[in-house]
Amino acid sequence: MAYEYKVSRRSDGSVEWEMFFKSGKIHREGDRPAVIYYRADGTVSSENFWKEGKRCREGDRPAVIYYRADGSVSGEAFYKEDLGLLHREGDRPAVIYYRADGSVASETFYKSYKLHREGDRPARVWYRADGSVEEEQFWKEGQMYTPAL
Repeated sequence: MAYEYKVSRRSDGSVEWEMFFKSGKIHREGDRPAVIYYRADGTVSSENFWKEGKRCREGDRPAVIYYRADGSVSGEAFYKEDLGLLHREGDRPAVIYYRADGSVASETFYKSYKLHREGDRPARVWYRADGSVEEEQFWKEGQMYTPAL
């Protein structure tokens, strides 16, 4: 079956986004993004990978990649393949944001779209430029809590 293709253009004619569909669902095969957003200058602002109407990407690769105007990666989001929800296995962050120098600015852990991390470890961590922890939040099954000392 052939893909359906939709594009949105700004008033100046530049492409705002492109989407690929198959059988009425957002979908693209071959490890290519199904939804691509562009800035007014034509640079890619994000790539979104979808399969059969669910945001996901095979393997342990981000389903959403955010880019700066210079093309460097500013963030990544991982989604559970069978559910299309923010999620990552193996005590690894589902959302990561990067500084312009490539260092990690923040990490957020999700389990089936709920903020969650096992073992009294923070589910949200913000880092200073030197890599030290600036702030932490502790979450289990979508509920914020204060760990016992």
